[in-house]
Amino acid sequence: MNLTEVKKSLERQFARELSQGSVRNIVFWYDEEGVFADDIDSLALEGVKIIKLYDNNMFATKLFIEETDTTGNLLVYSPLPRPANRENWLTDTIKYSQTFSTDETSLNLLNFKIDSALRHVVARYKLFFRNSERCKRFEGYHLAPYTEAKIDVGVLSALCKLPAPNLDNVVRTLLIELANGESTVYGSIAKFGNMDALWALIQKSYGYNFPEQSLEKLAILLLCTHLAHSINGNLPKEWQTYVSANSNCFVFVDNFMKNSQLWEAYNKLAGFVAERLNLSERTSKWSIDEIVDCDTFEEFDRSIISRVCENIGQGVGEYERYRKVIHSRKNRRYYPQFKIEYDVLLYACEYLELAQKHAELSGFTVVKLFDEYTKTFYKLDSSYRHFLLGYDKLAERDGFGPLFEKVENSYTNWYLNELSMKWCALWDDERVWQVPGITSQQGFYDKYVRRFVADNERLIVVISDGLRYESAVELSAILNREQKGSSELDVMLGVIPSYTALGMASLLPHKNISITDKADIEIDGISTKGTDNRGKILKLVKEESVVTTYDHVMGMTGKKMAEKFSGVKLIYIYHNTIDARGDNAATEHEVFEATEKCFRELSGLVRALRNNISAINILITADHGYIYRRKPLAERDKTPKEDAAAIETKRRFILTKENIDMQGTQVFSMDYLTKDKTDIHAVIPRATNCFKIQGAGSCYVHGGTNLQEVVIPVIRFKSDKNLHRSMGAKKVSLGLTNLSRKITSVITHLTFFQNEPVGEKLLPLRVTAYFADEAGNRISNENIIIAESTSDKPDERTYKEKFTLKDMPYDKSKKYYLVLKDEDEIVNSEYLRIPFIIDLVFGGSIQF
Repeated sequence: MNLTEVKKSLERQFARELSQGSVRNIVFWYDEEGVFADDIDSLALEGVKIIKLYDNNMFATKLFIEETDTTGNLLVYSPLPRPANRENWLTDTIKYSQTFSTDETSLNLLNFKIDSALRHVVARYKLFFRNSERCKRFEGYHLAPYTEAKIDVGVLSALCKLPAPNLDNVVRTLLIELANGESTVYGSIAKFGNMDALWALIQKSYGYNFPEQSLEKLAILLLCTHLAHSINGNLPKEWQTYVSANSNCFVFVDNFMKNSQLWEAYNKLAGFVAERLNLSERTSKWSIDEIVDCDTFEEFDRSIISRVCENIGQGVGEYERYRKVIHSRKNRRYYPQFKIEYDVLLYACEYLELAQKHAELSGFTVVKLFDEYTKTFYKLDSSYRHFLLGYDKLAERDGFGPLFEKVENSYTNWYLNELSMKWCALWDDERVWQVPGITSQQGFYDKYVRRFVADNERLIVVISDGLRYESAVELSAILNREQKGSSELDVMLGVIPSYTALGMASLLPHKNISITDKADIEIDGISTKGTDNRGKILKLVKEESVVTTYDHVMGMTGKKMAEKFSGVKLIYIYHNTIDARGDNAATEHEVFEATEKCFRELSGLVRALRNNISAINILITADHGYIYRRKPLAERDKTPKEDAAAIETKRRFILTKENIDMQGTQVFSMDYLTKDKTDIHAVIPRATNCFKIQGAGSCYVHGGTNLQEVVIPVIRFKSDKNLHRSMGAKKVSLGLTNLSRKITSVITHLTFFQNEPVGEKLLPLRVTAYFADEAGNRISNENIIIAESTSDKPDERTYKEKFTLKDMPYDKSKKYYLVLKDEDEIVNSEYLRIPFIIDLVFGGSIQF
């Protein structure tokens, strides 16, 4: 300690309140080694006289104190050891005076104002207090009033360079170091701290009772105890030794594993412990139900994924059960890491469950089968799309091979094949391409557009090339969630052949559609190719009209967009993302990825039109759908193309003036489309077959009559700049159903209720829930609650969660809080704060 620090300590000592009957402070300082002998003359203490004491002036000093100066403050300094009492003339004087010592422990007690009763504790840390940086950090913790445990934790925290004293954080620092194969901090504790004090705290706080001071055993103890809280089966006998009855173990691990800033650190530690437990060999011995709630180690997710994949791939069934298992993993720690794998399994279960439920593909008339598709069967296409979308993202597909084969074979050989054959068979006796009660695609303008033109209201028509009905269902839901307004979905019967040129033409206003000998599509004598020609056709019905493309519109600034469409009443916007990718042999397998991109683009387009030109009425439709299967059509399943005078030839159709009878095909007159009689016929392979023509690419096809190709969506989006915020999508609400606000046990169960089902304007809510004290310190584990149920049944919107409190003293006169936080909210993240009284019957034994 330097002279400045000595001076400060002496000033504090002389500033102390006088004891009863005293008129001054007398301080004796025996500097045994004479460290400050040369500096004592420069020590200026205000209002204090310094007397130097040696062997030869003890009597003189006693006389000065008791006779010469009886009122002034005195510092009696001796550079020698204090003599024995019987040899010391000043013994009686010292008894009613104070003493000052420059031994390290005494100075530290003085510096930090620690009671001398804790001298033995401070004495442990002589080396620690010799460093000014460590002293500064320790002092900054403001630990007074001091206790032995506070000093121990303060020293340990300072050695770990923590911002605040906390034993959990000390232990976490040491465990992270262990997992990284390092020992710097642990070595500092051994050198400057006290190992016995550290392990005494660990024993008391976590129930560590092994004789060895082993961080490895501590790590195993903590994670095994956490596992024991969640496993529904039994731990191996050799692991049970490592299970502590102390609830702090569970809370410690739970808070560690859910701290996003320490994500990788926990992964390393969990991997370190899992390796020592040889966990990968053990997980297979538990059933799925026994480990469904376990998330201490990622091996449990790997095991669940592997076994669910194997079981459903082998046709075990139980799809609803496995779907519940997958949904239950959503609030587990490792779910984000394995989200793709879980998505693949979820949509495989969804598809296979639908396939099982609708094995008969009921529908005995054209009308009924069309209706069944728009209400139910389209979900098979949707779940297949999501399944393949996830499957393509898998980093490792080896274990998913049998499941892929099962889904692909079912979708291609049963669903596509059976549905298309049934649909084709129903048309064998039909003469006109028309479904009673369903608007035909060529009637789009008359039904959806004409009234806006007549009323001089602005209407925007977005035509997305290849947007299937099943995808439009999802897009409509997205618009309802993301946009202020309402979205409704209608359906039309698409034209055949279901290809771009004809589909695009049918959506334009027209009196007559005709097909030339060169397969050009004309409306009232005007070609429908290109935006310029389509613009001419629109201007026949509305002068204030514009035809443009998605890329052109989204390339504009908001100001430019407003100028471009100022005064325009009818706007056709052409969008091509799905078909551009699918109708290309090199990228056809990316069609489902393109569908996701399509959703983002169209939602963004709607937002831009609303914000920049105050668009109110927007229609989104398509020119055609498509068939997609991952495995190309086998050559044996392709229909031979006979030599015929064809106007147009594609994989899925031939346009010809010859009335031919070709095996494996259906022939439709194009009279259904034109007002004038035509001798043009469409020859279309039955079911999902294609013609044998040159060129690559036969996974993504369209042009035929299949429901996936001709069920055309019409999304009617209605917006209003004056819509109240309530018209936008909101999250569902969540409440606590327990009436009691008193907790009497370290482990308690609480039940939460999702007040409304998730719907078009009600979004899922994800919250984290935990208990905290009045200062905001977490005192329990954290649970994630995902309120996403779409069910109308109240019991299916109920969430029961288990909370484990830290083993610590609780004051029943104080309030503790159940805190629910919505982490998606940046500003107002606290969703609920409910006060509780904690009055434990057992527990709360650990005190600092």
